[in-house]
Amino acid sequence: MKIQQQRWRMLTSVLLAVVVLAAAGCGSAGSPGGDPGGQKQAIRFGDMQWESLWINNAIAGFIIEKGYGYPVETVEVTTPIMQLSLVRGDLDVAMEVWTGNMVDWYTEVIEKGQLLGLGKVMDRTTQGWYVPAYVVHGDPERGIEPMAPDLKSVEDLKRYAHLFADPEDPSKGRLLSCITGWDCANVNRVKLHAYGLADLYNLQEPGTSGALDAAIAGAYQRGEPLLTYYWEPTWLMGALEMVLLEEPPYTEECWTLVRKGVAGEIPLDQIPPEAGCAWEDAPVVKGIHPSLKERAPEVVAFLERFMIPTEDLNNISAYMEENDVGADQAALWFFANYRDLWRTWVPDDVAQKLEQALSAAGVSL
Repeated sequence: MKIQQQRWRMLTSVLLAVVVLAAAGCGSAGSPGGDPGGQKQAIRFGDMQWESLWINNAIAGFIIEKGYGYPVETVEVTTPIMQLSLVRGDLDVAMEVWTGNMVDWYTEVIEKGQLLGLGKVMDRTTQGWYVPAYVVHGDPERGIEPMAPDLKSVEDLKRYAHLFADPEDPSKGRLLSCITGWDCANVNRVKLHAYGLADLYNLQEPGTSGALDAAIAGAYQRGEPLLTYYWEPTWLMGALEMVLLEEPPYTEECWTLVRKGVAGEIPLDQIPPEAGCAWEDAPVVKGIHPSLKERAPEVVAFLERFMIPTEDLNNISAYMEENDVGADQAALWFFANYRDLWRTWVPDDVAQKLEQALSAAGVSL
């Protein structure tokens, strides 16, 4: 099934997820390690339906099942349902808790001991304004000369509106912005004014993430100049060579002004330069229900060590997209190509079990 089709399945899965979670019961029932018969109790993962999470769930799930002998269940949920279910114990693991998007909730449940944070699942999350690498450095293999060799920051964009000309209004440049209705679209609008670019550039907001991806990939394939908003980790950043333009560093004071601009408390034509800064690189962490630490301490120890660098996640996502495979196949590709990484997460006896399972699956290490 195509990745985009999987995303849309979320819209029809929410009610089913509620039923499944309710059937699972409130809290992590059963004796530590399993039922009285000795069978280990299933560990339930939340699937909030995005690509990097599918990959992380698949990799962690394979290790837990094949290396530690616990059944793994994955339940499709929305982020609000994940928050409720993880606190209740209806879910055991959320491999990607984007703390920057739920600061108040995360702080509260951590302080109350309703959730345990097990550290970062990726080393960074990045979002901002990108240009193809060939715009700055050229691409000799494709016969593309550097178009803007000194373009490094958003401030430099004032000199390059002509390069990124809007096809519908060539008198101005164009920033291919975030998806209509997403918060980042409103943030980009504020930033454009904060950086003094509103009179030089138009914003174009695609209607879907698929449309944004297609516009970026199309321009890249044709070797055209392109200025676009995007984020990492994603398959597109693994498949294409892109350069992130520098912005002033994130500060709480700056972002307070950004939020006021988004909320309309500051009119766009009055946005001050102090509202221009980078997005916060808020940590994305692994969250578990506290009962899992008692029930499966060896699994929790593994999850604490689990961390895949963002650049590697980009590459795995790109493999998944370019080969039109699911997350389970992408996980096997990861095990084959990143042995030095995953081998550090588990003890020798678990590694041996995993290698046997991978060999049985046809994976050469």
